[in-house]
Amino acid sequence: MNFDDKLDELFIDLPEPSAEIGNTVNFVTSGKLLHVSGVLPYVDGKLQYSGKVGIEIKPDTAKLAAKTAAIAMLGIVQSALGGTINKIKRVVKLEVHIATGVDCIHHEKIADGASELFVQIFGPYGKHVRNAYGVTSLPKNSCVAVSGVFEVK
Repeated sequence: MNFDDKLDELFIDLPEPSAEIGNTVNFVTSGKLLHVSGVLPYVDGKLQYSGKVGIEIKPDTAKLAAKTAAIAMLGIVQSALGGTINKIKRVVKLEVHIATGVDCIHHEKIADGASELFVQIFGPYGKHVRNAYGVTSLPKNSCVAVSGVFEVK
């Protein structure tokens, strides 16, 4: 399966990775695992979705934000792997942090925005374990942040 071709079929252009901030890096490899730091839903260098889910942001919009952050994360993966995502063996784990009001109960639906994207691209190799958390705030007032672990061939 050619995952780069799948991106083309889905009309997905991966962005360049954002600049690293402070004492952190966008990714770390350990053995055959590629760990990617939390990524916000940026497009062309601008945060696309800000606010708390259940207050300023609707759950369906937050689901799209999770997908947008996952696309940005794949841009980091592509860069880390020399310009291709074909070196990915499987998606291992996702963590989705969601800035929510106290009454939000849609964590799994919102996190599906990222999860569904990986299954679309990687097929059965896109199935993964996942944690989805509601939090009181995220950097830049983003409504979501997505991080992941990938196994590399």
